[in-house]
Amino acid sequence: MTSWIVRALSDADRPAWIGLRQALWMGSDATTRAAADGTLLSEPQRFGALVYGVLLALEGGRAIGFVEVSLRDDVEEFGGRPVGYVEGVYVEPRHQRRGLGRALIDAAAAWTRAQGAGALASDVMPGNLASITFHQRVGFSIIGETGEDQQRQVLLTRPVPPA
Repeated sequence: MTSWIVRALSDADRPAWIGLRQALWMGSDATTRAAADGTLLSEPQRFGALVYGVLLALEGGRAIGFVEVSLRDDVEEFGGRPVGYVEGVYVEPRHQRRGLGRALIDAAAAWTRAQGAGALASDVMPGNLASITFHQRVGFSIIGETGEDQQRQVLLTRPVPPA
């Protein structure tokens, strides 16, 4: 039995989510500022998304992980069809290897299904073997690469069967 839950972000969760984002992405870019002021969720089109969602893993009411997922129609490999896209997934190091990452990805897949899309995609830097392995362990397959040179990413996908 698990001692944690995964649920959608609430307004009260925002400070914890921002803290977890900082642990993953250190620094302050446009999406970090948009997450802090709420426009990442209210104006997802500014960031290439149709819809943007955040799901948190909580234990004892404390946020210990998150997944950000968007609905996008600009992923070339999907020919303009909407696809769920894992923008980022993070679990605090001391809570890893307990199934939280899988639960977050499964929640992102359910969110994607609710948006009417049939696949969940993600990208990973080619040298990030731990992330590639994680993605494959939770059901993703490598389908190619995106970008050029320094911006190159490994593109992965996972089917999202209908409910």
